Amino acid sequence: MLALYYSLAVHMHQSLGGWPTSIGERGFPSALVLHAAITVDFCEALFASLLLLPVPMLVCLLVERWRRYAVYLAAYAGFFILCFVITYVAAPAQFLNWWAD
Repeated sequence: MLALYYSLAVHMHQSLGGWPTSIGERGFPSALVLHAAITVDFCEALFASLLLLPVPMLVCLLVERWRRYAVYLAAYAGFFILCFVITYVAAPAQFLNWWAD
């Protein structure tokens, strides 16, 4: 997630010669549009998996043989949250404005 996110930021800055001045992808090169679409889709899939995580976590906690796997699910959630925080703390403000919209 972080690799895609920050590689998109670098790709965007290099392709556009700076940060985008408007919302959307109008005027972006096709390779940058593809990179943005892959990054957005990947981040959305990870976020959706985090929303669905309580179901397998509950199953793992209810099935005694599977309880040891709940730790891995909790670590997954923790690392996702950490990555999410890092994307908003360390990214340039202009890129964040584009990303959020």
